[in-house]
Amino acid sequence: MTFTKIKIRNEFKTSPWIMWGLAAFFYFYEYFLQVSPGVMVPELMHAFSVNAAALGGLVASYFYIYAPMQIPVGVLLDRYGPRRLTTIATALCALGCFLFGTAKLLSVAEMGRLFIGFGSAFAVVSCLSIAATRFPINRFALLTGLTVTAGMLGAIGAQTPLALLVAGVGWRGSMLTLALIGVGLSLLMWFFVRDKKSVNVARMKQKSLFSGLYYIVRQKQNWLVALYGGLVYAPTSIFCGLWGVPFLMATYHLDRPVAAGVISMAFIGWVIGSPLGGWYSDFIGRRLSVLYMASIGAFIALAFLIYVPHLTLLQLNVLLFAFGFFSSGFLPSFSIIREINPPSINGTALGFMNMLNMVGGAAGQPLVGFLLDLFWQGQMEGSTRVYSATNFHDALIALPVMLAISIFTIPLIRETYCKAVEEN
Repeated sequence: MTFTKIKIRNEFKTSPWIMWGLAAFFYFYEYFLQVSPGVMVPELMHAFSVNAAALGGLVASYFYIYAPMQIPVGVLLDRYGPRRLTTIATALCALGCFLFGTAKLLSVAEMGRLFIGFGSAFAVVSCLSIAATRFPINRFALLTGLTVTAGMLGAIGAQTPLALLVAGVGWRGSMLTLALIGVGLSLLMWFFVRDKKSVNVARMKQKSLFSGLYYIVRQKQNWLVALYGGLVYAPTSIFCGLWGVPFLMATYHLDRPVAAGVISMAFIGWVIGSPLGGWYSDFIGRRLSVLYMASIGAFIALAFLIYVPHLTLLQLNVLLFAFGFFSSGFLPSFSIIREINPPSINGTALGFMNMLNMVGGAAGQPLVGFLLDLFWQGQMEGSTRVYSATNFHDALIALPVMLAISIFTIPLIRETYCKAVEEN
């Protein structure tokens, strides 16, 4: 009886679905933390006495460490596996939440966001790495979609539910609650995630630590695919992660929980579109067709949302849903980056891709804040600046421009027809 229990427990610990599920929940948690400041904007500006540009810088400090960490994360995952790395990473997220939630000084809050960004850097690449090494290749596009679905569910949780929590216990109490969740997740990672000893790992250990990165950066196609992904993903990060709720409140005079609920429709669009995009790409045996639909559809939806006046609440919800649904269609680009690189450097390739995805958010959030301050007309509410609908219309022009540029990068990307290269 004892032997049977031990055997069952060991199988449970090493199940690919259990490990992928925990990694997906880590991505859920990471994305929740990434976009959580969007429902705390007035409180954060008041607590740290900052303007929009400074707030954008505070929130974007997450990306300043998250983005450059993607390549080291991929290299480390290829070499050492996910168990220790994800355990430490989730603990760092918890520490960052604690620092952010208790900060009295802006510098301490920035340090907290840096810790959150550092730990979060391991989330999506770990999840995709487990999917790439523990499952057949013909499941990768679907698992990529399901991974992003988990992240977007986290983003949904960081809208109306978090807004209600902030209303109940304050933004500091909310961050401390999230810190406790991170501690629990860290323990689960240690007990249930296992490293896979494979031929790929053995080969990586025989090579220099960054030999895979050297291969990746020499390939023009890797840069094009990653650039495309960054251009399409950035508007979601910038608009839904920080400036969407204030835009809706200023333009349509919505209460914050209502505005957060509308923004969550974009994440619901991602939840539904992410697995569908991966499945459809595999079904038709093409990648680029889905990328075209993603860029064009997201551009139209976002342009209508920002610049068509006097939309009804129903129309706002439909447009946000469409924006998220079409934006999620960029995910087959992750399959392309896996298919055009050797399997032994999957983690490094995925980290490289995700790094450039994050660059747009890192630059775009403070850029929009800077433009808001540039066009600000001097209106104040107490000690906090108030930005008008016109200010937002002017500042958010950067987002549809990014999507427009992404359309013109697609013809430069080589179609893989859903087939992987052979291992070198």
